[in-house]
Amino acid sequence: MSIDITDPQTAAQMAAARETGWVYGPDGLLGKFVPLAVERPVIENEPTTEELERLRTDPNAVWYTPEQVMARLREIDQCGR
Repeated sequence: MSIDITDPQTAAQMAAARETGWVYGPDGLLGKFVPLAVERPVIENEPTTEELERLRTDPNAVWYTPEQVMARLREIDQCGR
């Protein structure tokens, strides 16, 4: 989700940020801000945007819910004991 910052002072503060940090509003924590200036770690064999889109739209792709993944990890953990 995108949020447009219309307040010039807030926009300037965020544009000047060089580190990841927490964003607070009057009622508390709103979220985490990662400025574009923060260097992304280089990941070997990182998929391209095109490859990710191809995988996302592949009609034969098999997707698992977080619950299914966690259940499988618990199974694997039990096997190692």
